[in-house]
Amino acid sequence: MLSYRHGFHAGNHADVLKHMVLCLILRQLKQKGKPLTYIDTHSGAGAYSLKSAWSQQTGEYKNGVDKIINNSLLQELVPDYYKIINDINEGSGALNYYPGSPMFAAQICDENDSANFMELHPTEYENLKYNLHHYSYCHVHHRDAAEGLPALLPPAIRRGLIFIDPSYELENDYKNTISLVKNAYTKFPQGIFAIWYPLLGKASNHAYEFIRGITKLNIRRTVRAEFTVCAQDTLMGMHGSGMVVCNAPFGFKENLDKILPEITEQLAIDKTAEFKLEKLTPDD
Repeated sequence: MLSYRHGFHAGNHADVLKHMVLCLILRQLKQKGKPLTYIDTHSGAGAYSLKSAWSQQTGEYKNGVDKIINNSLLQELVPDYYKIINDINEGSGALNYYPGSPMFAAQICDENDSANFMELHPTEYENLKYNLHHYSYCHVHHRDAAEGLPALLPPAIRRGLIFIDPSYELENDYKNTISLVKNAYTKFPQGIFAIWYPLLGKASNHAYEFIRGITKLNIRRTVRAEFTVCAQDTLMGMHGSGMVVCNAPFGFKENLDKILPEITEQLAIDKTAEFKLEKLTPDD
C-alpha cells in the first residue's frame, strides 16, 4: 500500500522482534564464511528519525526499543542488533535514530554478498537509495514484491535469506504473502524465509489463518515466534506480532529461548503479555 509509512511505527515492539530475528539469522549465515543472498521484499526507507514529527506523534518506540536499549542480557544475546543501533546513532548513547531492516542487513552483510531491497513507495524508495548508497553490494529496486521477488529468483548465490515484512493494510495481504512464499520456495528451496505478521484486534485478526496457510506449505524447520504486550483489543489495535521462519537455521529456535521471554517481560504493558515459540513442521 502506498499510504503506509513506517516512520510512524519505527522502533516499536514489532520492530524489536523482527529485527532481532533478522540479526540472529544473518549472524548464523555469516558464521559459515560463505557468500549469501539477502532479499528484502518490503524495505521502507532503511532508517528513521525518532525525533521526527511522525515518530513523536505516535511515540511507539517508547514502548519498544527505548525500553530495552540498556538491557545487558539482550546485548549479550543479540550483539549485532545493539551494535548497529549504536552505529546509526554515532556512538552517542542517545536514541535519535532507528535502523530499518535494510540497514541491519547492509551492516551485517559485506562485499562478498548480494543484498537486494525492494520498495514501491516513491519517497521511501528515494530515501532507501540515499541511506544505502555507501554499500556497493546493496541493490535497491523500485518494484512491488509480487513482481520483483520471482524476478530475482533463483539467485546466483544459492544460500541466503528472504525477509518479508508487508504492512497487511489489506485483508488480501495475508493470502498474497502465503502465495509469495509458496512461489518463491519453488525457485529457491534452499533459502530461509522470515515472515513478519501482526496480532490485531478481534475484528481484524487473521494470524490463525495465516499461520495455518504457511504451515500447509510443508517447508521443513518452520518455526513460529510471537509475543503480545497487552490484552487484545475488540477492534483493530496491534497488541503483538510474530515471525514465522521457514527453513530455519539449526539452533535458531534455541537462540530464541532466552530472547523471547526477555523481550516479552521488558515490553509488557499489562499482565496479559505472553509469548509463543514452537516448531510448526519437523526438521526433515
